[in-house]
Amino acid sequence: MTNDDLHYAPVHELARRIAKKEITPLDVVEANLRRIGEVNEKVLGFILVRADQARAEARKAGEEIAAGRAKGPLHGIPFGLKDIIDTAGVRTTCGSSFFKDRVPEADAFAVAGLKRAGAVLLGKCHTQEFASGPLSHNPHLGTARNPWDLSRITGGSSTGSAASVSTGMAPAALGTDTGSSIRGPACHCGIVGLKPTHGRVSLSGVCPNTLSYDHVGPMTRTVRDAALVLQAIAGYDPRDPYSRDVPVPDFSAGLEEGARGLRLALCPDLCENAEVDAEIQLAFGRAVGVLRELGAKVETLPFPDAQRIRAVGEAIMSHEFLEFHRPLYEKDPAGYGDFTRKRIEDRLGTGNPDAYIRAQRQRVLLRREVRGLFQKADLILTPTLPCTAPFIETIKSTINGKEIAYSLAVTQPFLTHQNMTGFPALAVPMGFSGEGIPMSIQFIGPPWEEARVLRAGHAFEQATPELRSRRPPV
Repeated sequence: MTNDDLHYAPVHELARRIAKKEITPLDVVEANLRRIGEVNEKVLGFILVRADQARAEARKAGEEIAAGRAKGPLHGIPFGLKDIIDTAGVRTTCGSSFFKDRVPEADAFAVAGLKRAGAVLLGKCHTQEFASGPLSHNPHLGTARNPWDLSRITGGSSTGSAASVSTGMAPAALGTDTGSSIRGPACHCGIVGLKPTHGRVSLSGVCPNTLSYDHVGPMTRTVRDAALVLQAIAGYDPRDPYSRDVPVPDFSAGLEEGARGLRLALCPDLCENAEVDAEIQLAFGRAVGVLRELGAKVETLPFPDAQRIRAVGEAIMSHEFLEFHRPLYEKDPAGYGDFTRKRIEDRLGTGNPDAYIRAQRQRVLLRREVRGLFQKADLILTPTLPCTAPFIETIKSTINGKEIAYSLAVTQPFLTHQNMTGFPALAVPMGFSGEGIPMSIQFIGPPWEEARVLRAGHAFEQATPELRSRRPPV
């Protein structure tokens, strides 16, 4: 890879070249800033760019590395940040009118971890308003566009993070995932997205959506890069009531162990046996075949209670979503865009504390049921989404020739169930449709087994290098 296309280098390759003094952190930042200048107006990945500050931090990182004070593989590596994650001294709008001028005094826990590792913040990335759905339009900021086809959405709500990584504007970014918001955009934009175990990465300094479903995680071009970023942001935080004090392993240590011997399960029941487009199903079958060839054992497991997961989730998510938004809505309902305001108004007057308590009890039992699947399998495989990215104009996609409205009803069976359990899930590119739009496979693991999920995803990625050589046409 030449310096002319340095913006497309993965994190681990940039780290290797910086360590060998082939390039400097400033070279990398300048490459990303040039790329932002070339394509950001087309895709709207970044809504705020810290060009001068990023250059200064890159120079400092280069001086530290040259002086023998390297902090690790992320030292001097630029990153983007979804704009619902707090940054000290840098505007954080949450994609909203309510916080359009808000400048936090402190970094979110995850941001502080990246800074300790020496990473350089390029800027803040576009998000759907308050991270409230799976689309890419924001009434206050505009519409993020899919770099593989500018007439399509990126997926949401980590819209700009996905677009920025996919186009080479940043080698890595952080997103958040309440029901699909890391993995959906990663799927549609052809990158890697990891939702860690709930409690692995602190939510301190992150605007709430549904706190018991919310996750922070990496969005990168390779699985190895996701492991490196997770290493920096994982850890216990006593300020976050959901944070868990569990050991943080070396997430990169077992990447090269491969898929041989892994017990992989197909579980269409877990996705409510929802219809999948034939083109995606065919690609998924090929991906499973690759894993078999790598030595994994694959079987199909039943799971009868997936529809209960959705019902329980609706009760929990409605109450927790309203808990944050009710005061803002009562103050100024017109401050919301139509999509988010409708989500709030549809839930007003439906609150029932008893239903919420019952749902939380059911959630414990359902989580146990799902965990029981991992007594028979190491990981579960599903398509990440059942359709390719829908068009911006219609917000409709196609499944087996039928035009469908793209909504939470489409994404939830494949992605939100993993937010209910809180178990780790990884989206990895698995091919392109006939129209050249990315498709993705999801690896789901038991709690705290991100390393296992990453190992399998890396094995698949290494066996399909042709999928990583293709770049979006913007």
